[in-house]
Order: sequence, then C-alpha cells, then structure tokens
Amino acid sequence: MEIFYGIDDFAKHCKCATCVAVGTFDGLHLGHRFIVEQLVDTAKIHNLKSVILTFDPHPRKVLFPERGLNLILSPEEKVEVLSTTGIDYLVVHRFDKNFASINSEDFMNKVMVGKLGMRHLVSGFNNHFGCDRMGDVEVLKQYGHRFGFEVSRLDAAMLNGISASSTSVRNALLEGDVETAASILGYSYYISGTVVHGRHIGTKIGFPTANIQPDCTDKLIPKSGVYAAEFQVDGALYKSVLNIGENPTVSNNGVTTIEAYILDFKKDIYGKNVRVYLNRRIRDQKKFSDLEQLAEAINNDIAAVQKA
Repeated sequence: MEIFYGIDDFAKHCKCATCVAVGTFDGLHLGHRFIVEQLVDTAKIHNLKSVILTFDPHPRKVLFPERGLNLILSPEEKVEVLSTTGIDYLVVHRFDKNFASINSEDFMNKVMVGKLGMRHLVSGFNNHFGCDRMGDVEVLKQYGHRFGFEVSRLDAAMLNGISASSTSVRNALLEGDVETAASILGYSYYISGTVVHGRHIGTKIGFPTANIQPDCTDKLIPKSGVYAAEFQVDGALYKSVLNIGENPTVSNNGVTTIEAYILDFKKDIYGKNVRVYLNRRIRDQKKFSDLEQLAEAINNDIAAVQKA
C-alpha cells in the first residue's frame, strides 16, 4: 500500500484508472472491512487500482466541533490497519470547511474522476458526498453516466442484530461493553501509548502498575472500571488487570488514569511504547476503606484474569 497525504499529491504522482471507496473508516470495523474487500475485488475484476480516500481530521470535528468526538482508531492506527487490507493506495486528505463546501457534482467530476482517476465507485449504504450530502444511488449512477464511472452500492452490515457502525462501537465502549465492541470491530479494542511515572501507590501495596499515557488525545477511553486485558510491549503479550478511572480509594483529584498490573512481569518499561487490548470488563470502580481492602480486591481481579 502506498500512502498519499492529499488528493493533489496523489494526482501529481499517479495517472492510473482507479476503483475508489470514500469514508472516515473510524475503527475499520467488520462493515468497513466488507467495503474494503469489495473494493479490492472489484478493482481486480476491472483491472483498476484500488484507492481509499479518507480524511484527517474527522469531518464531524470540523463541521460539528461543539458535539465532541472521540476516535476508535487514531489517525496513525487507522493507517496501520488499512495497510493490512490489500488496497493499492491510501489517500489521507485534510478535511476543512473549504473542502466541505464542494458540492456533490463537482466532487464527483473534479475530485473523484479528475484527480483520483475514478472509473468505479464502491459506496457504503450511508455514504453522502459533497456539501449537498447527495447519497441517492440513482443520482450517483446519473453522475457515473455523465462523468464515466460505474457504481456499486453495498447494503448495511448487521452483526447479531446490531448495525456494524462506528456509532455502535462507540456506544458499546462508553458502556464498558468491550466484548460487543470486539464483535463489531473484529478485534479487541486497544489503547496505544507510552508508560509514564505515576504516584507509585501500586508499588507500595505490592502491585506495581504501568501508567499509560495515550498517544492520541482524541482516543476514546471506555467506561471507568476494571478490565481483563492483554498488555503488549516489545512484541510480547502479557495478561494484565487494567484499571481505568479516578482511583477513588487514593484520591486522584478527579484525573482519569489508565493503569495496568501485568501478571508475571518484572521489567522496567518506563518510556516504552505499549498497547493494551481490553478483553472483558470485570467490575466497576469502588472506593475501599483502606489499602488492605484494595489489595484484596486486586488479588480477586488477578484471579479473574487468570481464569480468562
């Protein structure tokens, strides 16, 4: 996969006929993967190059900044995942209000055909194009007839009665339901970051933890609680107990922290880049009367993780 940062950069270097899919692809869940698979297959059938056009920042952060939006995948993580899908080209275009003001006709003619060389569009069921939010498949086909491209429109993907959407993943994570999120994503939700120094309270009670500072400040942090997780460092995976929250037993002034107690692990990993995969929520956070009760609860959490 070759990456271009900007549509004009792609147009400058690539003069090929393409099959294109457009979207934010946040999370690259199973519905997204179906679109990408169809994109790759369609491109091969028609002897075209496969292209994904995506955006940074997320369009909703530009168009509706007051609503707030947390990402399932950071921009870097999204590129990492897309690099495994078999597409030929990834175009990451900067989304701003000027770009958002392009109408659907100009977007199809001047951008998709004129600059990306599109000869086939693979469209998800909820794709909308241009400032006029055109998404009707018949109108897309009319544009295709005028500007020289074909259209494949894909239906919504449903998983156990749940729509495979980024919104459904976010809702599950905000409820702490990482298992439902994983069933939609096709992988366990993860947080990438750097191990930083905390207050070392865990060390004092015999459970030293790795405090994780997320790489992306917009990354969605699931509901507070204790999770069974896997901790990845230096290419190896370790079972761990992950705590997300404000540490109510030892007041943390309302600051949310992400701390992992890694089972059977003694190495110094301060400053290391790590990733933690959330597999199952064990319990809510709880304020204990003293550190002895906290230590007992952690022992119970470890036992729960060992059984997983």
